[in-house]
Amino acid sequence: MRETKRRTVVKALIYRFFIVLTVWLMLVVMGQETDEALGVSIISNIGWTIGYYYYDRIWLRIKWGMKE
Repeated sequence: MRETKRRTVVKALIYRFFIVLTVWLMLVVMGQETDEALGVSIISNIGWTIGYYYYDRIWLRIKWGMKE
């Protein structure tokens, strides 16, 4: 069974959406302004989303731990 690139992108975007929310919440709780915290959360997570996409695609090529 293979995973499509579209599925990988959707998984990454949903995962990163939750991360943006949690980072934003942590920054607001720590005293940062709401708008500033949102900007930091979004900008940092763009890079992490791209990294996650490639990380996941590399793991799909590794056969270790996969069953037919």
